[in-house]
Amino acid sequence: MADVPDVLTKARELGAALAAHPRVRAHLDAQRAVRADATAQQILRDYQAQMDQIQQREASHQPIEVADKHKLRELEQRLAGNESLKNLMRTQADYVALMNQVNDAIDAPLTELHAPETPA
Repeated sequence: MADVPDVLTKARELGAALAAHPRVRAHLDAQRAVRADATAQQILRDYQAQMDQIQQREASHQPIEVADKHKLRELEQRLAGNESLKNLMRTQADYVALMNQVNDAIDAPLTELHAPETPA
């Protein structure tokens, strides 16, 4: 039976393995690049402000104006056209896929504990 120190040691080893993984490193690099890209930051702020405005209109049952939809579409195009943001989205997808695989690997033995026993 594993005791708490053993489990924590394995958790630290997993953390170290993840920190060294190329997908994790690429995602962290992409995050840093977006933080350093003033244009990407402005696009994100503008996009978030537009989304907030649309959500507020929806919440108060106000109509969403055509101009609001056009502005959102234009901002989405700017998001998709910014190299820093494109790289961030790509590396984020890779990172999430890796983390889903890690979580599935962790959950598998736990799920087996909850599986109903079949009669002999």
